[in-house]
Amino acid sequence: MKILVVAHYQTSDSPVSSFIHDQARAMQQEGHELLMLVPVALGKTDCFGERFGSTVRRTEIGGLRYVFVRFLSLSYYGRNRFNARSSELSLRCGLLGALRAFAPDIILAHTLGFDSEIGVFLKRRLGCPLVVTTHGSDAVLPLDEGRQALVKRWCEQADAIVCVGEKLCSRLAALSLRTPLYTIHNGFNDALLVPTHGKKPLSLLQVCNLYPSKRTDVTIRAFAQVRGKYPAATLTVVGEGGERLRLERLCRELGVEGSVRFTGQLTHDEVFREMAAAEYFVMVSKPEGFGIVYLEAMASGCMAIGAQGEGIADVIVSGENGFLLPADDPDAIAETVVWGIEHPEERRAIAERGRACASVMTWEKNAQRTLTLFRELLEKRDALRR
Repeated sequence: MKILVVAHYQTSDSPVSSFIHDQARAMQQEGHELLMLVPVALGKTDCFGERFGSTVRRTEIGGLRYVFVRFLSLSYYGRNRFNARSSELSLRCGLLGALRAFAPDIILAHTLGFDSEIGVFLKRRLGCPLVVTTHGSDAVLPLDEGRQALVKRWCEQADAIVCVGEKLCSRLAALSLRTPLYTIHNGFNDALLVPTHGKKPLSLLQVCNLYPSKRTDVTIRAFAQVRGKYPAATLTVVGEGGERLRLERLCRELGVEGSVRFTGQLTHDEVFREMAAAEYFVMVSKPEGFGIVYLEAMASGCMAIGAQGEGIADVIVSGENGFLLPADDPDAIAETVVWGIEHPEERRAIAERGRACASVMTWEKNAQRTLTLFRELLEKRDALRR
């Protein structure tokens, strides 16, 4: 099978965008041929560190063929069709012939909106089915803004919608779509797991982009309470973003700046080393479509704490293999961590059950389920043509 993947995420060795690459590699290892199409706005730094360049750039990354296409963007102001139309113009001018020569059997677009609209453009010109994976905020944010009609249009232009979590699937199902919905959980790259030779006592970890939705401030407030009872406790925050200065200021206000370490952005290998050393992983992010980072932390032996009612609730059974707590309740987080400190055997048992649950949720399993969906769509199309 030939698969054309459309994703504006930049490929890098980071916990943020590597999931596109890892899923594609897993499909390739199943014996399929993939071409990765990455639209990049003019003036935006790409994964090569360049802000400008030729309209089309071809390269190979980790055994996968990538094509980067530059387009004129109005940033946020171009989200209502301009950016997608501009990228379509770039494709017409520099790449459409090559994509026809590749002759994909199916198109997989990541995210509703920009990527899915490019997918629709290519579907009409290449004559193959389009599957769109929605990862959370690409659907949830416009729905929360009252743009149900727009989200419904995006969905119904595709042949199938894949949701990474059940809650996300339920929200789209409420739109009464003609397009079928499927839930296929994300996986994680188990090849990056680091042997755990002993956890650092009283160590907490959060890994995320430092955005308000990740609620790192809630984690810090909870940690301040934990440290008030256990002064040797430490918190490591991995990631970068616009919230960092505010979060560092909060640490100073709470008097915990000496016990909180901000690492900035780390490579994926470095993230797994941090997870191998931490006892607790805390992130009460909301909204959260699924959250691959929870799987990574759980498979690394951390006792994971996530938010109630979010995507990771498909995996975490609170009190059994992790904990689900209110998104804005630092007291509840602190109480749970203190309980774990004071009940080490129970904490280790919960973490071990979490490890066993998460360890089977690999990209290989995700790829197999996704490829099964692709085959079903192609068989249905061929049956209609007969």
